[in-house]
Amino acid sequence: MPWRDKMDDVPFEGIYRRQIDLARHDAHTVVGWLEDESHHFGVTIVHDGARIREVRAAAPRHPWTTCPGAAEPLRALVGLPLMPRCGAVGAIVDMRMHCTHLLDLASLAIAHAHAGREHRRYHGTIEPLAGSVPGRRCATLRCDGQTVLRWELDDDRILSPAPHAGRTIYHGFRQWTERLGVAEAEYALVLRRVAFVSNGRRIRIEHLGNAAELGQDAVCHSFRPGVREVAVPIPNSRRRYDDGEDSMLALVATRP
Repeated sequence: MPWRDKMDDVPFEGIYRRQIDLARHDAHTVVGWLEDESHHFGVTIVHDGARIREVRAAAPRHPWTTCPGAAEPLRALVGLPLMPRCGAVGAIVDMRMHCTHLLDLASLAIAHAHAGREHRRYHGTIEPLAGSVPGRRCATLRCDGQTVLRWELDDDRILSPAPHAGRTIYHGFRQWTERLGVAEAEYALVLRRVAFVSNGRRIRIEHLGNAAELGQDAVCHSFRPGVREVAVPIPNSRRRYDDGEDSMLALVATRP
């Protein structure tokens, strides 16, 4: 697990939440918003019914000063066809050039446009399993208020249910989801990201001079060579939503 060596030696406590809202604004526009403890991003996808014609992004809250710059590489999506699988975009573009969260959100918006849906809202939570050993967590995903997927996790490995059991949320996960149905694959990819980013709760960056000091590989836009050296952590950028989701996605009615 690439982040394990960066984690503070503290237990995971409370409830980690990530919320995603996808809405069809008109016949050719989908607007998506995402928020969790460390991130708040928005994406607008404009299409002609077959291909993407415009991509806009907003970054109201983010951990590094360089994160808003990831709107520029996101324009590489212009000209791509609408696709039913949100995971398909990751097979076409170099994900390391992008902000992980903007690209995830754009991929979901593209799939939303392809499906012609009006509205969808995801809410994912990660919390310790009561009475269990340290490292055991419960990951739950709701879609439009209904629970669609729940995992028992041991660190980065899914313990249940089958057929997900035994799989790590890291290497090879997206490729594995390509063998699943479209809806099941999307649920798995969304919940996998919730589980992944929840580990950020245990990583402190406020004391760093730049992202390069974290020693992380070039996994995304802000950790690329030439960017990570000027990526400065933003003080007080984290928000905790352990007590509930009602205050999340306050900008959902606007378009990036």
